[in-house]
Amino acid sequence: MLKNSTYIVLAYDQDRSKVVGFINAISDKVLSAYIPLLEVIPDYKNQRIGTQLVEKMLEQLNEYYMIDLLCDIKLQDYYMNKGMIKATGMMKRNYRNQYLVVFNSFSVIYAKRITKK
Repeated sequence: MLKNSTYIVLAYDQDRSKVVGFINAISDKVLSAYIPLLEVIPDYKNQRIGTQLVEKMLEQLNEYYMIDLLCDIKLQDYYMNKGMIKATGMMKRNYRNQYLVVFNSFSVIYAKRITKK
């Protein structure tokens, strides 16, 4: 999942020696970047880890003309507080290609292709 990302920021718990969150971006390295994922393990939520990950990623991407992401409506205010603006866009989802991934301390323990007709 992260292997082909252009940028990755990890949150790491040194006491437990494990990754507890991440954010990634894909970029053309010229004009644009897209942030597809921000994830924090449930036990570590509400500790500002996600906020720090977003802030670090936006710092890395600061020189790009456009930085895009898609989010649920309930998260728009969160990203607006980080300097992003609402925009109208289009998207397509190939749900037949969707994967269900289950994490255990950030190691993938199960991945299954979800087939929808």
